[in-house]
Amino acid sequence: MNDSQISRVQRLARILHWACTLSLIVMPALLIYMIAIGDAGEAALRRSYADYALPDVIPPAIVLTVRAIQVIGFAITLYILWQMRVLFGLYKSGEILSTRCAAVILRCGQALVTIGIFGVLSNTVIVLLLTLANETGDRTLAVQLSGGNAGFFLGGGLIVVIGWVMGEAVRIADENRAFV
Repeated sequence: MNDSQISRVQRLARILHWACTLSLIVMPALLIYMIAIGDAGEAALRRSYADYALPDVIPPAIVLTVRAIQVIGFAITLYILWQMRVLFGLYKSGEILSTRCAAVILRCGQALVTIGIFGVLSNTVIVLLLTLANETGDRTLAVQLSGGNAGFFLGGGLIVVIGWVMGEAVRIADENRAFV
């Protein structure tokens, strides 16, 4: 890469680093706000899962379990943002082709694959939990593969491969520098 290309990467990385930092602050704040105004209880679940025949009363333990499952997905999302922030921090400091960058790219990809799989599994478990109090025959097992989950899985797989390739490129570049 020439200096102009590196400068362009650094400029964009600064913006993206800032955007990730802001997201890491705003997203938890919004979650806390939603909990504070009471938008995380049974009524909110009923709105989110209105397509399913839910029982008249959802036990509080089920509501808490569903929210705990959702918080795990939220935590994975925050982890992805954190890893992206780390990568953009490396890029903005001028570290473009390094073992550390390759490792962070790999972790981003792995986390994206994880969130894709988690999205499918968590929705299945949540719908089953929410309909568990229904009469036998009215319970729902909903396995749903959305375009978003497939996108996370496939995009994450792509980024994992890019991380592996970048790691190999760094190894070869280091090996070539050793010969000079």
